[in-house]
Amino acid sequence: MAAEPDANALVAAVQRWADGKATLKEVHGYTDEELYAVARTAYAFFHQGKVPEARTLFQGLFAINPRDAYFARALGVVEYASGNVEGALSAYEVAVKLAPDDAASYVGRAEVLLTLGQRPRAAEDLKRATSLPRDLKLMAKAQAMLDALHTR
Repeated sequence: MAAEPDANALVAAVQRWADGKATLKEVHGYTDEELYAVARTAYAFFHQGKVPEARTLFQGLFAINPRDAYFARALGVVEYASGNVEGALSAYEVAVKLAPDDAASYVGRAEVLLTLGQRPRAAEDLKRATSLPRDLKLMAKAQAMLDALHTR
């Protein structure tokens, strides 16, 4: 028979969460492996065209661990695909804040900014993305988007 959790420890953990000093991941004791297993499922749903299901899972993952830049960026992707442009922008803003050296977050935010007609801000993000080390496909995409902005 499993030991019952200490009620005082649970109350203290929940209070830390309520005070903004802990995440639900920490309170509940989820591991990165558990959360990323759910993320892989959400990613599969997204690529199968099951955007509402992916959105639900990534919203949950971000709620459980709002300090993970990948969850914030993935939420930006699914919010944008769902037509929630403002939600996508908010998620990308968090992703950039959490991981300022992640080019993918800048490229994603630039796409959203372009949708909102904010070309100068999008260009800034694309310039930043091209200055960061990342995979060649992402760098090429950022540069192509930046070139397209300058030719208009």
